[in-house]
Amino acid sequence: MKISQLFKNKNDKPIISFEIFPPKKEEAFENVGIMLKELSYLEPKFISVTCGAGGSSNRNKTIELTSKIKNEFNIESMAHMTCISSTPDSVLEEVKAIQDEGIENILALRGDIPKEGFEPEKASYSHAFELIKEIKTNSELCVAAGAYPEGHIECDDFNKSIEHMKIKEEAGADFFVSQLFFDNRYFYRFFEAAEKAGITVPITPGIMPMMSKSQISNMIFMCGASLPSEMVRILYKYESSPDDLLKAGIEYAGRQISDLVKNNTCGIHLYSMNKPEIAKQLLEYV
Repeated sequence: MKISQLFKNKNDKPIISFEIFPPKKEEAFENVGIMLKELSYLEPKFISVTCGAGGSSNRNKTIELTSKIKNEFNIESMAHMTCISSTPDSVLEEVKAIQDEGIENILALRGDIPKEGFEPEKASYSHAFELIKEIKTNSELCVAAGAYPEGHIECDDFNKSIEHMKIKEEAGADFFVSQLFFDNRYFYRFFEAAEKAGITVPITPGIMPMMSKSQISNMIFMCGASLPSEMVRILYKYESSPDDLLKAGIEYAGRQISDLVKNNTCGIHLYSMNKPEIAKQLLEYV
């Protein structure tokens, strides 16, 4: 089933979904079925699978894992797909590989710009909307796109980020999954701005629990997410106690989720970090 149809058919409850990533080590990948079985008990409506840097081997793992979710666990799945280093031929090849597995959903992203050997003038794709248009032109797949509640880290103008989001919708995006954020006020401001810009497809907020100080530091630099003063105090208070920090982080994310549900968000997309036990705790707040 196309995930866009899930949003159309939803009742009063938000569409719950998880994001996972293919384990880097082969032995961990071989045991991924255990994780998926535990996640399946939580009955998510869909699970998305990221694609890491490193070439076709990781892309193949993304498709393999997405297929496993769909075909072995009967959960709708969505493969992440990036385009910054792709050609039209490689995009169509990947789309075909995804379709051959019976997968009906793709999250289309630009992807991180390679640090070495990248020549922008020679790139076939520079923006996610170009990938969205390519997929929509050559398939009937459901295509999701990324959204950025505080604006894209590479864009200093928040309104420009909203304009880019509108362009993605016009290119064919069926729904949006937001980047993580730690202050719901940013999401509500962003959602209101998107509505004013005429964006009508569903926007599901992405929530990541705080698990460690290093994780949060990485997310700040990668995503440009702001840290509320409450979270700063939590990090300061528990930086020497990983277990207490994790507990406080789950409680903080849980309060975010409760508030989003109370305000009738269409979904909750949990960045599960491949940890079913954390996802389970967070779902208690839905």
